[in-house]
Amino acid sequence: MDTFKTPIAGNSTRNRSAISNGSWLLEGVDHRSALGRRYRDLCMNMADDMGGASILSEPQKAMIRQLAAVMVECEKLQSAIVKGEDVDHEVLVRLTNLHARLARDLKVKTKAKPKRTLQDHLRERA
Repeated sequence: MDTFKTPIAGNSTRNRSAISNGSWLLEGVDHRSALGRRYRDLCMNMADDMGGASILSEPQKAMIRQLAAVMVECEKLQSAIVKGEDVDHEVLVRLTNLHARLARDLKVKTKAKPKRTLQDHLRERA
């Protein structure tokens, strides 16, 4: 007697994690907090700079999340320095080096986008 087996998970998005569904969220993190919003914004901006999240591979998305986390931590340490608080400078140097390596490996654009003038805008619209 044959029994039919149905797939357990299938391809339903309900069976996927929030990160897999493209929300850039981390488990157990309040993304309404200032750091959570900053992390999400960094992820989204870097993905946009690389052509959009929809064209990125999973390893690229993972590297973007890692780079965003390092950037948030560097910003926290920089803020502490400006406030006059004690900071382990070796940690900041290590994070800065990690940031540079991740950005290089990810091929993140480091040059600022050229500023558009009013004339550029009007010329494009014509």
